[in-house]
Amino acid sequence: MTQNDRTLGKTGSELLTEMTRQKKRIFTFKDAAKAYGSSGQSLRELLSTLVKRGWLQRVEKGKYLILPFEAGREREWTEHEFIIASYLIQPYYLGFRSALNYYGYTEQVSRTVFIASTRRKLRSSLEISGVTYRFVSISERKFFGFKQTSIDGYQVNISEPEKTIVDCLDQLRYCGGISEVAKALWYGRDEFDFFKMAEYSRQNGNRAASQRLGYLIEILGFKADKAVDILLQSISRRYAYLDSLSKPKGKYVDRWKIIVNIPDDELLQWKEQG
Repeated sequence: MTQNDRTLGKTGSELLTEMTRQKKRIFTFKDAAKAYGSSGQSLRELLSTLVKRGWLQRVEKGKYLILPFEAGREREWTEHEFIIASYLIQPYYLGFRSALNYYGYTEQVSRTVFIASTRRKLRSSLEISGVTYRFVSISERKFFGFKQTSIDGYQVNISEPEKTIVDCLDQLRYCGGISEVAKALWYGRDEFDFFKMAEYSRQNGNRAASQRLGYLIEILGFKADKAVDILLQSISRRYAYLDSLSKPKGKYVDRWKIIVNIPDDELLQWKEQG
């Protein structure tokens, strides 16, 4: 690409100026049509030209990221992955391992952003600028317990700390397993409202997750009697595996109807190392 390849033109300049004025570093085709005054072929050609000339990056069909001048000839630029995630599906919230990372409850770095939504995408994952965006479909019943937080001036939805733990125990494959949840509980022990966490677990409706949570609260030695009482009322008569990602055999714990299929030293080895 030569320097002249990145010309903008009057119409392109006006469009990007308007998007910038609206503080939209990422925008949709509908946003562009409203600013451009038309949604016809001429706008599609303009957007295509701006992509080719390095002023825009198409992050998904009908969604564009403005590449500033600093991106240079190689177009090496991206927004914060949470901001991009907020444009990929509605309704949504960021959760699972992504939320654990955000709150500092795990030191595991992941290049995957987990996005919970009641909608389904045709593709369960999407890669943009080296980051994988993983869409996790959840029921309406489980779509609660999130808040807005500011990322570089944008408001994005992210699961609350307590709901993050509940979601992880519900779908362990999106957080790295039961040891990661135990670690997160320990790291966030002074911040969590365990009563709220227990209520969220009951509302979420997965009895196996409530059984896992109750077992972890007690094995980690937390003083959370009210939370334990709620969780004991939420357990099933059926035994559940503590770690659904591990081999299906282990010791039975009648109090929580849990099959502990991961050795205690493996479950808590991070604590000994710390």
